[in-house]
Amino acid sequence: MKFVHIADLHLDMPQIRLMGNKELSKRRKMEQKMAFKKVIEYIKENDVKLLLISGDLFEQKYVEDDTIKFIIKSFEEIKDTYVFITPGNHDPLIKNSAYNLYEFPENVSIFGKDLGKYTIGNICIYGNGFDNYEIGSYNYKDIVLDNNTINILITHGTLNGNSKKYNDIKENDIKKFDYVALRTYSCSKNR
Repeated sequence: MKFVHIADLHLDMPQIRLMGNKELSKRRKMEQKMAFKKVIEYIKENDVKLLLISGDLFEQKYVEDDTIKFIIKSFEEIKDTYVFITPGNHDPLIKNSAYNLYEFPENVSIFGKDLGKYTIGNICIYGNGFDNYEIGSYNYKDIVLDNNTINILITHGTLNGNSKKYNDIKENDIKKFDYVALRTYSCSKNR
């Protein structure tokens, strides 16, 4: 099964370095949306069945209504693709999150704080997300996997980090997964 893994798009992030140039700032925000649109076009053109988004799709504090509608419309264009989102520290699954305030298409699954699991054929997808702007570390080493399936972990975290606020993940705890979709680092093993 073909899949695409993306993270840290930060749609509607304020362009602090461009604050003095409104036109350039506006153009940068549009370029971010077009990058996302290119991912959606790639998925459509290549019959990709799985899209993994490892957090920070948008900036919760600044995201605009039009941007969320753009995201939802984009997901509707790939209705035959399973979309899995794990909220990150910039788009946490809080009460007033766009994830809670808008209706996302049926092909979209959004992981919460507690570990969730979805099965698609012979693939098991495990994930959890931020439910606040900071979280501690999740214990991935105790997850029992089915060795007869392909096991994927999707989460927003830092590999071998030590901040205690951003889901620091120890590499040895996730080596058992066949693919790990993190925000800045992915590791995989051959089956």
